[in-house]
Amino acid sequence: MEAQATHEDGGLRSEGLESLVLKDGRVLEFAVQGPEHGPVVLFHHGMPGSAVPMESVFGSATDRGYRIVTYSRPGYGTSTSAPGRTVLGTAEECRVLMDHLGAERYLVAGWSTGGPYALATAVADSPRVSGVLLIASFAPHDAEGLTFVEGMGVQNHVLFGAASRGEQEQRSVVRQMAAVVRDSDPSNLADGIASLLPAADVTALTGPYGADNTVHMSHALAAGDDGWLEDLRALTSPWGFDPSAVTVPVELWHGDVDRMVPVAHGRWLAGHLPTLRAHFENRHGHISIAVGSLGDKLDRLRSRAA
Repeated sequence: MEAQATHEDGGLRSEGLESLVLKDGRVLEFAVQGPEHGPVVLFHHGMPGSAVPMESVFGSATDRGYRIVTYSRPGYGTSTSAPGRTVLGTAEECRVLMDHLGAERYLVAGWSTGGPYALATAVADSPRVSGVLLIASFAPHDAEGLTFVEGMGVQNHVLFGAASRGEQEQRSVVRQMAAVVRDSDPSNLADGIASLLPAADVTALTGPYGADNTVHMSHALAAGDDGWLEDLRALTSPWGFDPSAVTVPVELWHGDVDRMVPVAHGRWLAGHLPTLRAHFENRHGHISIAVGSLGDKLDRLRSRAA
């Protein structure tokens, strides 16, 4: 697929972000940070999320020499909406992005909803992906033996309950949740999603990560809620590939008190991906498992992928 890159120039765009114009004219927003010749990592954000880098998450990796590529999935930030997109289809667009960046070999990482997209990238670009890092990743919505919402907080019960209903209700629920997230300061956000946050996540959200996350998510939702709606549908529909088809090393980290993506999802993935090595952390939640430790997690994955 042919593509053209342009730099951002104002409006909704955040400093340091760039745009890749795909062959069909849609825009894919991305950013690159870290040492120029460091090992390349494509990072898949959560739901909602954007290409805006977060120092509290990525600093431990760039400090160790990793070059981190972030992007906004379609419908988030300035990335053009793509109704009906699938997990695998989005990963194939990421392959085009990595072509443009000239990546010969790279690692992929995915946090939360980003986990399925990271696995999909290992399938879509198998010759170049050398390893996958999953942080608090979802398992498939139709996974046998898994009750998808069991152990989630109230907000996620409502969100995923809407997934089985019509578009009008899905949009209504996403719109209400986006209103809670958009431009909220960390304390207000913690109050608004309290059912999803164990103590470890409240502490993380009210630290440096909270300010980073406000900018990251506000940019994601600045142009509307389409990305969140498309993510919800893609996550709860067939992903377009079998996770067990991933053949490269996979490292998974999951907190045992996670209320956004309960640890049962991680345990299901650990039982179904032959190359996966699991790390289940006591007293960690969905946020605390990721903040400040990405560099160490990537080092462990890279040692297996070498």
